[in-house]
Amino acid sequence: MTSFLEEAYFYDSFSHFISTTKILKNTQIKNQYLELLSYLTKVEPMSNEDFLSKIDEISRHGEIILCYCIKDNIITFVGSGTIFIEPKLIRGTRSVGHIEDIVVHPLYRGKGMANKIVESLMDYARINNCYKTILDCDPVIKKVYEKAGMKEKGIQMAHYL
Repeated sequence: MTSFLEEAYFYDSFSHFISTTKILKNTQIKNQYLELLSYLTKVEPMSNEDFLSKIDEISRHGEIILCYCIKDNIITFVGSGTIFIEPKLIRGTRSVGHIEDIVVHPLYRGKGMANKIVESLMDYARINNCYKTILDCDPVIKKVYEKAGMKEKGIQMAHYL
């Protein structure tokens, strides 16, 4: 997936960003990305090696879309989302895309970034022969996902270990 410019923000595959950027070191990438994810949920510290290994593992099963901006040669991560592709035996063996971990930095919310991230992830699902794409969200923010064309369907169940 190639990056593209829209309103001075870039949307790119995170693994592509890591492999092509020369501005940030791996430690800076890891620290800034984990800080971004901390606006979504609790994030544990990890080594650079573990971080890069996990990014590689995620990329083998799906994609992470990163939204970032560059100003004065400084890169700021402003949003992200992940999709996992689940192979199925039903529906003509087409897959299901599971969208997870949509986050936008609080200073950048309200600019349509979450919508653009979700659209990019749904495009990835279409390219990978998914018959549907699903996500779980808090009812308070469901309008964000409805703007991206998603509809409420069923209920979510969870069991945390």
